[in-house]
Amino acid sequence: MAVLNTATDLFSENGYHAVGIDRIIADSGVAKMTMYRHFPSKSSLVVEVLKERTRVCKESLADYVAGIEDPEARLKAVFRWHDQWFRSPSFTGCMFAHAASEFNDKANEIHQVSVTQKLQLTAFLRDILKQLLSARKATELARVFIMLIDGATLMAQICGRKTAGTEAWEAAKTLLAAARNEA
Repeated sequence: MAVLNTATDLFSENGYHAVGIDRIIADSGVAKMTMYRHFPSKSSLVVEVLKERTRVCKESLADYVAGIEDPEARLKAVFRWHDQWFRSPSFTGCMFAHAASEFNDKANEIHQVSVTQKLQLTAFLRDILKQLLSARKATELARVFIMLIDGATLMAQICGRKTAGTEAWEAAKTLLAAARNEA
């Protein structure tokens, strides 16, 4: 839908509070009535943008690592996927982190959708790590890997550090080796 695509681009580039409904309507070319029929409020639009972004990213990452049998190679591919995203011309940082920051009330549905995305990505990593480590250690390390990925995302966004994904993988690889040695 044109509204979702337009809103995604505008929110990604400018933030959520900075973009008004009138701008989204004008840029998408939809009628105001159509907009409000599908999205009765700006909040409902933001929620749908984030849910769609979750779906697209989840699908893209799953496709990217599909067919890689070796679990460590799959983990590396997760970091490589992020590395390629950091280097893309459309990279503006993490929409979920931005949303959680702009809508910091933890009871807000927008904040909750952002948290859910992070938890789903953590679970994705945990499931790969479970093939290499105990369930407890896989859960612990998945959380740390998310911190590495989020930190790399910030470094790429704020400092222009396009190699942050590769650097995060090097740190993750060291942590993985240490966790394997503990087992």
